[in-house]
Amino acid sequence: MRNRADEIRKRHEARMKAGGGNNKPDRAPVIAGGGHPLFKGHLFLMQVMGAVCLFLLAGILFKHDSAAALKGQSYIKEAFSEEFQFAAVKGWYEKQFGKPLALLPGGLEENSGKKETASQKPYAIPAAGGKVYQSFNKNGEGVVVSTGERQTVETANEGYVIYAGKKDKTGYTVIIQHENEEESWYGMLEEIDDSIKLYDYIKQGTVLGRVSQSEDEKSGRFYFALKKGDEFIDPSKVIPFD
Repeated sequence: MRNRADEIRKRHEARMKAGGGNNKPDRAPVIAGGGHPLFKGHLFLMQVMGAVCLFLLAGILFKHDSAAALKGQSYIKEAFSEEFQFAAVKGWYEKQFGKPLALLPGGLEENSGKKETASQKPYAIPAAGGKVYQSFNKNGEGVVVSTGERQTVETANEGYVIYAGKKDKTGYTVIIQHENEEESWYGMLEEIDDSIKLYDYIKQGTVLGRVSQSEDEKSGRFYFALKKGDEFIDPSKVIPFD
């Protein structure tokens, strides 16, 4: 019995010597071709081909004038012309996950404590002492507000700048998109402040520009409107103008 145990021990030692006693961890497997393990060429190729097919289908769609083609054209035009709801997405993200420290405005200071969201804040008067000069019933889109000379126009609520430029009807105009998916329009400005940049997130009370002069040059004027979806709403029912 003892001889049998010695024989087994000797065989085990012989196998260990033959294997070199290598206790080092195995090397990482080498991938044939040197490609990245997370990159799948066939999947990428399918995605490219799918994008090309969609592009070609859209081109063919705009070459025809049948009822089905016209309906598809209308859908595509609407999808590409509709402004992305930056403010609404930002509000949803903050409610679900909290305020990111670096990605969104405000940094550490606004991340602490309970803060009102744009949908909770009431709209503020864009210009101090402003009075409705031309009512909403006049054009069904907005109001013209009378102010003092050289009065500054400020944002009625926080949101994203989705337009800053010159329009045919309202001259220099700034449009702000808010978290509640409404837009506030500020037109007939003498100028737009240099700090206002497209797609910037700005707080309530940020100066957008100055009012333009009235015809008698004794007061100022600016255009203000609120838009919900595709329809304008009467600002005087939301903001208590004097």
